[in-house]
Amino acid sequence: MIRISIFLFALLITYCSFAQNNDAQLINQETSIYLKNGKLNKTLLFEVKINNRVGEKFTKVIIPYSKMSTVSKIDAYITDNNQRVIKKLKKSDINNRSRISNFSFYEDSFVYEFTLKHNIYPYYIHYSYNIQQEEFLFIDYWVPVLDEKTPTLKATLNVELPKDYQISFSNSLIDTFEVVHSQLLTNYTWHAYYQDAIKPETYSPPIINFLPSVVIVLQNFKYEIDGSLESWVTFGDWEYELIQHLSDLPQYEKNRISMLVDGIVDDREKIKKLYHDLQDETRYINITIETGGLRPFPASYVVKNKYGDCKALTNYFKSALEYIDIESFYTNIHAGEPIIEINKELPSQQFNHVILCVPIDNDTLWLDCTSKKAFNYLGTFTQNRDAYIIKKNNSHFTRTPSLQNLDVLEIRRITIYQDLQKNVIANFSNTYRGDKYESLLDISHSFNQSEKSKIIQDYFIEEGLEVIDFSLVEAHRDSSEIHLLYTAKSNNIINIYGDDILINLIPFSIPKLEKPKNRKLPVQFDYPIYMIDTIDYLLPEGYSVSKTPKNQKMHNEFGHYEIEFNQRDSKFIVTKSFLLNSGNYYDDEYKSLYDFINRINEIENNSHIVIVKSK
Repeated sequence: MIRISIFLFALLITYCSFAQNNDAQLINQETSIYLKNGKLNKTLLFEVKINNRVGEKFTKVIIPYSKMSTVSKIDAYITDNNQRVIKKLKKSDINNRSRISNFSFYEDSFVYEFTLKHNIYPYYIHYSYNIQQEEFLFIDYWVPVLDEKTPTLKATLNVELPKDYQISFSNSLIDTFEVVHSQLLTNYTWHAYYQDAIKPETYSPPIINFLPSVVIVLQNFKYEIDGSLESWVTFGDWEYELIQHLSDLPQYEKNRISMLVDGIVDDREKIKKLYHDLQDETRYINITIETGGLRPFPASYVVKNKYGDCKALTNYFKSALEYIDIESFYTNIHAGEPIIEINKELPSQQFNHVILCVPIDNDTLWLDCTSKKAFNYLGTFTQNRDAYIIKKNNSHFTRTPSLQNLDVLEIRRITIYQDLQKNVIANFSNTYRGDKYESLLDISHSFNQSEKSKIIQDYFIEEGLEVIDFSLVEAHRDSSEIHLLYTAKSNNIINIYGDDILINLIPFSIPKLEKPKNRKLPVQFDYPIYMIDTIDYLLPEGYSVSKTPKNQKMHNEFGHYEIEFNQRDSKFIVTKSFLLNSGNYYDDEYKSLYDFINRINEIENNSHIVIVKSK
């Protein structure tokens, strides 16, 4: 008995210490699901402990719903630390509004929202509600976590289904799983917790990989039309049927398309001409309506309105190519960074974007119909990931092209000198590809000159430099590079000590990783990082170089780094390059990766050229 008491006391101390280190905790989460008369019914219950003012962000509760997913029986109340009820939710406290985002034209999604607060910590907010869905692709996608920094002490998912309903599921980081069969029903129960809260780290994989989750689907379902998730082929056949009969180009649009491609013989050039027209004549707007946002608007809708979401614009362009006898394929993808891999063991809707695959000759074009960037350029948003091509009786996966070293190359040509007033001036001529090309092109098209100046100073100019003037120079529309030219004053490139001058390098912007003893997560580089610098230091008249650092070369499985110093007449030239390969790096590789990057940062930040006055 004494041992048990000591154990319970120790557990209590641990729990209290654990609680004090968190702004809030999800004490308990329960999700109960049952299927009746073809309708999916869910009851969700949450108990959240609020420990301080920061934790009060969880006192605002947002419950989404739509025409296909109705919410009822919203209940909430607050208890104090002694579990006494001190405040209850009133019906008048609940707001109902459209869930219109800043990038959407209109949506069929709505939210109920309310806020319950108390002024003495800690306190507990309890809330629950019911959801009913008549059509659904998922029985549930259960992630019982408020956010990655907030622990979940206890969570339960219970699913009760008629015995003849077949499901597929996948679970990750689940504590226990149970199945109980009765004469008419099958009951599935998952238990989970999340107590080692994850802290996002530099270039870490998707945080969802480290959270407890359960994904459950019915193998046979009705979602607008009957479908099957028995295999990826059957899922593709369902989507193929869903998007049929939407290629209704009006005759006047067909005539316009014919005029645009008139006289062009090469199919690739025809596609490019029409893609440029798509970019110029339409705009992207998110429209999540109709079948859960999965059925595109017909081609005629885009023709009439000159806008659409990724599905509608892709369907329109597919229809335009079909009209001129060029075959293309509607393609699902999970876009964004970091890359989230598709779970191919669980056929299901795991995608958030649609692009177009166009096989042509011995090549394949990949066209993002929402993009204003170069023709056949996918970029960081959609490169190097599973693409699910919708094709009758043969839907299948392939991989989008990955960005290679030259696709992400950043080149800086820098000239540094002192003007007549002894100010240190740096002229930059920078060429960007990859993510910076994408960002700068968006900035060039979306902001006025004053806004551009502030954004570029804040995010693209090296620390310690003050921009005097700048210009963004776009290459032709199908070039995947952009040029940033600017002149800046510096207070930290040159330090004067009597007759001696110490010149500092302008360093690369190299990722700074956590020390190995502090790193918890793997590293995921979705694409390479590749930079080349040529820096010309114009020596003041009457000065010569007294001391230069050593040339350096480092090559290994992570990439390479080279730096070389040369003097030509009154010019001192530094050339350097850095390549960091894409890939995933785990515990046993991390120290070597850290040492490689840390050594480069040491060279970049501690290499100095000393020039002295000639005697």
